[in-house]
Amino acid sequence: MRHYKTRLSCWMCSLAFILILPIVVSAGHYTDFRYPREKQLTKDGYPTPLSGQPITKTPLIAKKKGVTLKKYPEHYIPGKEKLGDNEMRITMLGSGSPTPIRRAQATSGILVELGNGKNFIFDIGPGTAANLYSMGIHPALLDKVFINHLHLDHCGGIFPLFDAMGWARNTPLHVWGPSGTTPELGTAAFTKHIRAAAEWHVQAKRDLLPTGGTTITAHEIDISKFSPENPRQLVYNENGVKIYAFPVVHCIDGSLGYRLEWKGLVFAYTSDSEPSTFEAEQSKGADVFIHEVFPSPEGFAAHTKMPLELAENALGEHTVPEELGRVFSIAKPGLGIGSHYTLGDAMIDDAFKGMAKTYDGPVMLAHDLSVINVTPEQIVVRQAKTNLLASVPDAPKLEGVDMNPGEPSESKTPDWLRKTVIEK
Repeated sequence: MRHYKTRLSCWMCSLAFILILPIVVSAGHYTDFRYPREKQLTKDGYPTPLSGQPITKTPLIAKKKGVTLKKYPEHYIPGKEKLGDNEMRITMLGSGSPTPIRRAQATSGILVELGNGKNFIFDIGPGTAANLYSMGIHPALLDKVFINHLHLDHCGGIFPLFDAMGWARNTPLHVWGPSGTTPELGTAAFTKHIRAAAEWHVQAKRDLLPTGGTTITAHEIDISKFSPENPRQLVYNENGVKIYAFPVVHCIDGSLGYRLEWKGLVFAYTSDSEPSTFEAEQSKGADVFIHEVFPSPEGFAAHTKMPLELAENALGEHTVPEELGRVFSIAKPGLGIGSHYTLGDAMIDDAFKGMAKTYDGPVMLAHDLSVINVTPEQIVVRQAKTNLLASVPDAPKLEGVDMNPGEPSESKTPDWLRKTVIEK
């Protein structure tokens, strides 16, 4: 039975131990990375978190019979694998919940890279920017963000993203997201205030930042236009890439799902939602379908030390494993992925048992830096090995960079204080 009386947002996820990651650094090579745990399995045979393996029993899915499958290294190492012309790579930048944001689990965020060189970010929650940087893509090549809804665990990482990218681009950071039922609830208002809040930062760096890179352009998706006759909107259509937005049920009006289509490959992401046949239909046939999943109310209550009644109310806005299985049974993705799940050795088997009650297709639990490669022939899942002290990747050639800072701010350090500066 679902409960709707009390709306407790997803901040109320389990408080769990924080793992301290041992780091071995010599020359900054990816081979210096060390997973903090040996390979281990749960009672039901699923890889445990941080053991260097994706949390699934189906890391290889053949989409066609009788074709030669591409062989991949055991782990993905950024910068070491060029995408094929008809290949998609999906990386979990953040797979966890906001309470707590853990060393091993940032909040919601996904990077989608295509073989045509185009890159897309879906959600940018706290903690995700560091994982994004570690993937070896220069910030100048990252300027398209699609936000599912404006809960801060899905968009609150935009400040470090804006900071990391602003110096490298001379074009705005483009942000797509819902309009909201009133202007103050929409993406345009959100991005306007983000940019306004960064004004001191921008003024202080006017001699360092390309002018165009210090702006944010909002692309609001008008939620009033959705209807049974118009269930989704085409919100991006460039370079053969089409991205559709569709509404989902989560808290107040203004939560979205996205469907990306390119060269016959399909990625769908619905983030937080109460499970519905509508979102399942909109995600139907996707190669990879990522959807949130929470523990059962009993498991959630036990893990968070929360009274069962409050746990049931909180999960009324979310999706538990058995319900996610029902969504996947309608959508029939090549690989169904549950994300937003607070990982722990004792929690994993319950998630898979719940999904198995209503769905028998390939599934996995997302972990930070889970990497999924998709081609017309196969779907392959691995964990990335990233440099924990990642350097800036080689910069692409930038044409016509405008470094004109315009009129400087009148704000200056007082003379009496500047006189105390020690001469160089």
